Amino acid sequence: MKEYGILGCPLGHTMSPVLHRLLAEESGIPLNYGIFEIPGENLAGNIARLKALDGFNVTIPHKSAIIPHLDALDESAKKYGAVNVVANENGKYIGYNTDCLGFTRAMEAANIPLSGRVCIVGAGGVGRMFATECACRYCQVTLAVKKEHILQMQQDMAAGRQTALGFLKEKLKWLSGHTVQVVPAEELTGEFDLLINATPVGMYPHTQASPVEQALLNQVKAVFDCIYNPQETLLMAQARKAGCQVVGGMPMLVWQAAAAQEIWNGVPFQKEAVGRVMEKMQQEETGYE
Repeated sequence: MKEYGILGCPLGHTMSPVLHRLLAEESGIPLNYGIFEIPGENLAGNIARLKALDGFNVTIPHKSAIIPHLDALDESAKKYGAVNVVANENGKYIGYNTDCLGFTRAMEAANIPLSGRVCIVGAGGVGRMFATECACRYCQVTLAVKKEHILQMQQDMAAGRQTALGFLKEKLKWLSGHTVQVVPAEELTGEFDLLINATPVGMYPHTQASPVEQALLNQVKAVFDCIYNPQETLLMAQARKAGCQVVGGMPMLVWQAAAAQEIWNGVPFQKEAVGRVMEKMQQEETGYE
């Protein structure tokens, strides 16, 4: 039986083991799936352990940090600059990104267009993916990040140094044709067609936190929160109260995991099978560990 797992830290919130077990039951291809809770500073020392697997998923804080340890990247990972799936292909470790497929299918199912004014809160690996996809669709993108990151970007630019955030800003402008605003998340204001939470703020067990002020949501049409545990975050509850259309992270989670198993096994999932898994996942307790 093949061995897989999830790399990240913290992982007390993860539903990946039960999700991949349910998907394996649908496909009829059994697997063992473990948890590899490895802090960022310990990643290099655990690469050999990870490469003993047939493949693995990658989440915070390793989606970009894992890249130098891989043999190659698929076009999806190159496009978004982040990896959430690694496959062992004849002894070569290849990085993929299936997050975007999960994201776009979740948006399509909810009839939320990726167009107009979009604010992405957070510019880590998944935030860059959301921002890049929206820019490719010519959205007017605003990035809301910690004030300290903006100050660092300004200092580096003044010194003639390029930063990851500065590079992302220019990349998004080139893709979308629109000037990209980078603002402190703590001071975020404005009107948006879509607000995307790409941070872990509000994730189990710290469920009483929200990445933005509730008053902002009165000027927002739709909210997508990439967090899937709890299924109803404080941000989502606040957004519903403000009259926003709301989508949580569960549909994205299930679709991206199905795409991962398709990469590992070469067997596609039908929409009906993914739907059955989604229903079972929605019945899981939000405190699952």
